[in-house]
Amino acid sequence: MMRREQEPKSEIPGQIAEAQVSLSFKNTARALVVISLMLLIVVPIASAQTSWATLDAPPSGIAPSGDVLRPGHLGRQIGNVEQTMHFYYDLIGLELRGTRDQPRPFSAHRGLQEFVELGQDVSDPYDAYSRAALLPIPGTAAAPGGPEMTIEAIEIKGISSRQFNPPLSDPGASYLELIVPDLEKTLALLNAEHFPVITVGGNPVELSGWPGMTGKIRAVFVRDPDGYPVELIEETPAPATTGAPGSKVLGARVTVVVDDLEKTCRLYQSLVGPDFKFWVSPSLMGDKAYENLTNTTGQFRLAMAMVPGSPVIMEFIEYKKHNKHFARGYFQDPGAAHFLFFSKDDDVIMPRVKAANLHTLSKSDVPVFIGPTTRSFFVPDPQGFWLEFMDNGVRTDATAK
Repeated sequence: MMRREQEPKSEIPGQIAEAQVSLSFKNTARALVVISLMLLIVVPIASAQTSWATLDAPPSGIAPSGDVLRPGHLGRQIGNVEQTMHFYYDLIGLELRGTRDQPRPFSAHRGLQEFVELGQDVSDPYDAYSRAALLPIPGTAAAPGGPEMTIEAIEIKGISSRQFNPPLSDPGASYLELIVPDLEKTLALLNAEHFPVITVGGNPVELSGWPGMTGKIRAVFVRDPDGYPVELIEETPAPATTGAPGSKVLGARVTVVVDDLEKTCRLYQSLVGPDFKFWVSPSLMGDKAYENLTNTTGQFRLAMAMVPGSPVIMEFIEYKKHNKHFARGYFQDPGAAHFLFFSKDDDVIMPRVKAANLHTLSKSDVPVFIGPTTRSFFVPDPQGFWLEFMDNGVRTDATAK
């Protein structure tokens, strides 16, 4: 049995706000995951309209809440909090929870230890300690002034890790799309500090179009300090946004590259609920401009769904010819990522997890209290990309002091 070490006293107060919820990843180590070979029944896609692809057109507007209330964050395992804040806050212009110069010390949190009991490739995951920063993304709230999706940047120390930067066409790769009002200005700031540009030639590419977007579209791919891909997109005329006037970012999307489009989409819909409605491209996509943008080759299929309670779109891409022996990152690897759905009640989601023959990151295989009234659990998708479901105020931890 894994030993439990004495942990430093936590500084988390009794009532956990979203900024404190970010500590849900402290002491998280590599997780041992059991994925059944019978995840879901796979039915070949004959057209865009199947039992799970229910939208006739790409999603747009604001999706109503359902069993999932809204998106929480794109969780990012990183190498250094200061470097990440500099990239996303100082240069790109995301918001920041707290002040720029406030101390962000490393610590451990006893209530989160259960997340690492199925430690992956580490001798003792209880040696882990971490710190985090929250970076809200303008334009991701359902209404102006509402709660925004964030980047939760988690720096984990004390356990082994490795860099995880798979090719953009490999299943398990993911990236963040940020819609910006001035692409040239944003790119110039990044170029001045020599952040790598993925796009061929290093300059923005004009696309002939993209589902759910209108007008002139220009985009470029860059890498953040951990090598994570970020697509910067400029639409002309600028799209509607719930961000505050003058925001340097107008909205966001999250993309996951998959091995089997239907299998992945059916799983996501089975977990999130029927409100997670998909649109699927009726034919293969990909041209020379897109190949230059992503510095990849080959055509692909695309599926899109809007996260309930938000304007945030998740995209799923399956390349026609892709690596079937793709690498899976470990949870604490710099460059790895996960996506948080705020749920109405985790007890509603858990039976769906069991029905899909998935096991959570926790040995107990139930939602874990990370605060007196906040619970969370993680499950992997077929590519090893992690999904987190979190509720708040639904149950009270009877063991909390």
